[in-house]
Formats: sequence, C-alpha cells, structure tokens
Amino acid sequence: MDSLMAALVAALLVRASDPSPGLVAVISDRSQRIGATVAGVWLAMAATQGVAAAAGLLVAPHLSPNAARLLLAMTLLAAGATALVPFKPVTIDTVHRPFTTTIVRLIASGLGDRAGFVTFAIAAGGVPALAGIGGAIGGGIVLSGAAIAGEIVLAQLPRRAIGIVLGAILLVAGAWIALSAFRLI
Repeated sequence: MDSLMAALVAALLVRASDPSPGLVAVISDRSQRIGATVAGVWLAMAATQGVAAAAGLLVAPHLSPNAARLLLAMTLLAAGATALVPFKPVTIDTVHRPFTTTIVRLIASGLGDRAGFVTFAIAAGGVPALAGIGGAIGGGIVLSGAAIAGEIVLAQLPRRAIGIVLGAILLVAGAWIALSAFRLI
C-alpha cells in the first residue's frame, strides 16, 4: 500500500507542475469533446505508468534497499529541479480526434517524463503493480481535472508559482530520502 500512495502523491505533484495539463486542456477545449479527452488521458496514463512499473520490476532484484531509496531520492530531486524551470505553453490549432490525439501526445511525451521516472523508482523499491496503479491514478486525476477545467481556467492559475512550490516540496522530499539512504538521519 505504501507504493500505491507514494506513487499517487508523487504523480499528483509532478503532473501538476509539468506542461501536460496545458496540453490536455487545449485538446479538450479545441475539440469540445471532454469525454473523449478524459478517456484518452486514462488510457495513456495506464500505458505509460504500466511501462514504468514494469521497468521497475525488472530493476528491483538488482538493487539493495538503500540503493532503491537513493534511486527514489535522485528521481525526486530531478523532478523537483525541473519543476523550477519554466516551460513553454502548448499550442495546437485544431483537433479532429481528441481521443487519439490525447493518447498519442501523452504516450510520446510520457515514456521519458518525470512522472514515469518517479513511478519507476517507486516500483523498483516497492510493489511495482501498486506503484503503476498509483502513478496512473495520480496523473489521471490531474489531467482529467485539466480537461474538465479547460484552457481558460488553466490559464488563470499561477502555474509558475505552483511549479516553484511543488518543485520545492519534491526537492525537500528527495533530500530527506537521500539522507535516509545514506543513513544520515
């Protein structure tokens, strides 16, 4: 259960501070088909987080508990550091197939993104299936909310300030886990 909650909370924090909510909001608004966009979000989250959890399953037998903890610390530190860097807003002119567009864009960007990397690290140190489920639920919640809220509501949020606060939280968590991995605390 620890893997499920850790991946869920990490995915919430990481997804809320990256450009993918903006992408989903644009697709949803431009297509005017929120249901298809949300369905695409959940399918893409299941696919990307499932791949990350499977990769964690493959790596897990080769890591000691402290190494797995240090891997998680490094992924949280990397996710926190990149959350502090501003990102370019997403631009899409027209969307004809929101379900397919959402799936393709999120899978293409999601196989190497921060949320997948954190899920991979949690899966390597815990229960991979629960880490994948938690990562998919956390990412799906944030992105579904963005699809429902739409582009206008998302544009009014202080995304830069949110990124800084969430990045700081991820950096503190990563530093704490790193100190724990080195047995300093």
